[in-house]
Amino acid sequence: MPANLPPEYYSAEKKFREAVSPGEKIFALEELIATVPKHKGTDKLRADLRRKLSQLREEAIKKKKTGKGDIYTVENQGAAQVCLVGFANSGKSSVLKSLTNANPVIADYPVSTVIPLAGMMSYEDIQFQLVDLPPIGNESTDGWVSGILRVADMLLLIIDISEDPDIQAELLIEQLEKWKIMLIKKNELKNYTYPAKPAILVANKIDIPETIEGTEKLLKSFDSLFPVIKVSTIKKEGLEELRRTIFENSGIIRVYSKEPGKEPDMTTPFILPSGSTVLDLAEMIHKDFISNFKYVCIWGSAKFGGQRVQKDYVLHDKDIVEYHLK
Repeated sequence: MPANLPPEYYSAEKKFREAVSPGEKIFALEELIATVPKHKGTDKLRADLRRKLSQLREEAIKKKKTGKGDIYTVENQGAAQVCLVGFANSGKSSVLKSLTNANPVIADYPVSTVIPLAGMMSYEDIQFQLVDLPPIGNESTDGWVSGILRVADMLLLIIDISEDPDIQAELLIEQLEKWKIMLIKKNELKNYTYPAKPAILVANKIDIPETIEGTEKLLKSFDSLFPVIKVSTIKKEGLEELRRTIFENSGIIRVYSKEPGKEPDMTTPFILPSGSTVLDLAEMIHKDFISNFKYVCIWGSAKFGGQRVQKDYVLHDKDIVEYHLK
């Protein structure tokens, strides 16, 4: 069956052939895949392109792990990687410094962040990696900034609440969509063409007088679409709520292990995607667990402590799992 590829495919294919860096290649290939119509005649082509995309992503990860990547990549650490997105002087660096151990340059001039800067944010017994990046709208950095955002787990849109915050948010979201970076909206079940990411709008600088009107505009326009958290890095207001909201929207859960007859290890949780099962955790702990465990007991979300559950039991945050082996 003929593929009947549209003109957009050949244009995207040319971009892919001309791409140089791993990030550019991944982005170009994602665009190329999106142009391929879905029918039986393109099944093999789409499968080949997806296989190539998977290989490119694996190669990019290997380069990061071996230290062979360039300075414009950030190795993912912690429970999730959260990137800060905003315009110049929105206060991204101040938010990073307030939440992590990082020590960024904080200044009044437009571009004080020139390379990625990461810090670790603690939340209870886990840590998130926060990454500050140059501001959106800088032609010399937008290319590689978009590449880092594309592989991040979550985005924080930092909004200067004193400067037309609703327009700032609209422009940031518009730019992200131009880069084919989609944001997951509240209560929306949508099959996105490109991978969608959770996002939080951070209404920064609420300590500045006369920001009530701007705050109301932002909430009216976006509170029904995304979590909106009001913060002041000067007065240290809203920061704990922001930490909690990052965790609640990260799409991960913490699960603790327990050996039979012993107390559970509550110091180092396993981090899994929401919706993971007992079998998923077994695969993460050790490959032999899958074939060797007889039954599993659960504390936490179970009806009673120590309840035996099936392999497809869906785990919840802070569950304690005890595997009994053959």
